[in-house]
Amino acid sequence: MNVNKMDYKKKYAKLKSRVKNYVLENASIIDEVCYLQAELTAARAERLTLIEKLMSYEGLDKGTIPQIPLLNESRDLASKHMGEKQHAAKKSTKAKSRDISKTSQKSSMFPLKLHNILIHSLGEIIPTNPNFHSAEWIYPVGFVATRIYAHPRDPRKKCVFTCKILNNAGVPQFQLIPDNDLDGVFFGETANVCHQELLNTIQGSIKESARAPLVAKGEVFFGLSNPRVQSLLSSDPRIQQCVKFKGYIPDSTNALSEINDPTLSFAELQSYLT
Repeated sequence: MNVNKMDYKKKYAKLKSRVKNYVLENASIIDEVCYLQAELTAARAERLTLIEKLMSYEGLDKGTIPQIPLLNESRDLASKHMGEKQHAAKKSTKAKSRDISKTSQKSSMFPLKLHNILIHSLGEIIPTNPNFHSAEWIYPVGFVATRIYAHPRDPRKKCVFTCKILNNAGVPQFQLIPDNDLDGVFFGETANVCHQELLNTIQGSIKESARAPLVAKGEVFFGLSNPRVQSLLSSDPRIQQCVKFKGYIPDSTNALSEINDPTLSFAELQSYLT
């Protein structure tokens, strides 16, 4: 009987020691998580401020634009010189040099500031897949842009949204990532579905239920309706191979109307909420 009591006392002491260690370990983990959350909040606030400054700074690439043609001319001269030595491959060499020049020129444009949206990557047109274009729109895979809008959980606060177009097993997937919040990503097979989910979440946080619903304008929110984006996509020869695409609608976007639209403008949304 005494032996059993001693065994239980030893087991109890071991369990008590383990519980104490677990409590201390859990407390240290909580402290570390709180510290990391504080750092993440500060980093997000800094990122938001930097992007606001970048998007409001006019003439972002004015200092570098004049240098681009010079670089392209030197590459063209080099390609012509190679063509003189190799007459048989002259045409193919020129074609490749032009492609390289166009690629380098386009890559030097980014990030491209367009009114209230910042284009980081134009993506790639896939003409063989009809899912990535319609009669009026082109959906390039790898398209990435950022814009400032209301936070879905707190519409009174600004939030940087990363807009992406991905290839999900041959079907386009549109994504809206609010300030690197991987748990709050909005996605859908169309830009309107993705944008509407964001608007529904914002309206869900509003107490007034009698307010008129916000109508999605996905392509405009992603920046695909911007004339500069459409011009760059139209310069890609692969757009001619998109069977369903009939051409962009002229004057489909208006900068003034976008500013006055609560589904696109943070400032106008605040007026809408009040």
